[in-house]
Formats: sequence, C-alpha cells, structure tokens
Amino acid sequence: MLLFRYFNKAKDPMSAYTHFWGMIMTVVAAIPLLNTSYKTGHGSFILSTSIFMLSMFLLYTASTCYHFFNPQGALAVTLKKFDHIMISVLIAGSYTPICCICLPKPIGTLLLVIIWSLATIGILIKVFFVFCPRWVSSVLYIGMGWICIISISSLLKALSPLQFGLLLLGGIFYSVGGVIYSLKASSYNKRHKTFGTHEIFHVFVLLGSLCHILCVFNCLCNPLIHLQ
Repeated sequence: MLLFRYFNKAKDPMSAYTHFWGMIMTVVAAIPLLNTSYKTGHGSFILSTSIFMLSMFLLYTASTCYHFFNPQGALAVTLKKFDHIMISVLIAGSYTPICCICLPKPIGTLLLVIIWSLATIGILIKVFFVFCPRWVSSVLYIGMGWICIISISSLLKALSPLQFGLLLLGGIFYSVGGVIYSLKASSYNKRHKTFGTHEIFHVFVLLGSLCHILCVFNCLCNPLIHLQ
C-alpha cells in the first residue's frame, strides 16, 4: 500500500504502477532463466535468453519512467520515444530465444534476420515519427508479432503442445492489448479515468510477457528436443 501511494504522485499512476511490477517480474524471472540457460552449456542459448530478458527489462523500465515522470519539452518527447522504441525491441527480443533454441538453423536464422530488420524499421519510425497515429503503431507491432506464421510448420514440429500453447497465448495477449491500445475509446476513458484502456493494455502486455517467459523456460528445461 505504501508503494501504491508513492505511485499516486506519478503522471499516469496505474500505467506506471503496472509496468513497475513488470520490471520486478522480469528481474525475478531472469534468475532461473539465465541459470538454466547457463547449465545447458550452449552459448547461443545463454546469449538469446539474455537478449530476451534484457529487452523485456528495458521495455518495462522505459514504460515506467515515461508514465511516472512528467517532464516538459524535449525530455518528455525523448521518454516517449524510448517507451515506444522498446516495444519493437521486446518483440524482436522475444523471438530471439525461440529462433536460437527451438527452430532449426536455416529457418531460425532467417526468421531472426527478418524480425530484427522489422524492429530496426520500427525503431526508426519512432525516432522520427513518434507522434504517428496509434493505428500505425498497432499494425506494425501486431505484424511483427505474427510474422512467425511463415515458420508455423517448423514451430509445430519443434515445440511441444505446452510450449506452442504458451507462445500462442502470449501472442494473443499482446495482440488484444495492441487492439485495445489503438482504440481511443474516449467515452470509456472519461468514465474510468484511473484505469482506462491504456492501463488495460498494460495488463495484457504483462500477461503476454508472462506466457513467453514460461515458454522460454520450458524450452530451456528440455533443450535436447530442439538439438536433435
């Protein structure tokens, strides 16, 4: 309760509060994930898991800072840019362990190049056009998130039903959140000023992250499946 009262001072209290807990979740999850990846003895597993967890931590940190602090002028724009840029980074970061741990090299490498290329485009768009319409951002993020359909047959072969289910469920949570984010829903937000559509979007992002953390952890615990 004391922590929540502290966040009441924030620019967007509930948005900052929800993604602050995303930071905590990431730090807690990083311990078993990185430890398990290290025990596999595979450099690509360790590196890809590190990229995944770092991208997630940076996203929640950037989001928390953007919604907590209320600077003016150029600093406000800079925080907004980092907040939006990290979405593309997290999407690519989430693909990285799946491509490196689960998929066979040809398709995994191809998908990795494609997703980081799209992430670079997303970063550049936000650097130069951070105030572009919300629907543009949502289309970009959802498109990046579902580019894996080009390797759907390989994913179905490489992943167990549980792993694929967690990967899919995480994608659904992120996508529903993206759709909610793109909707202004002015009338709803006027009635729910404390917890509007943006805060709901944040909750769906948290759920998507949790699913993908569990998916990657399960893949790391069963590495032989993906090395055959």
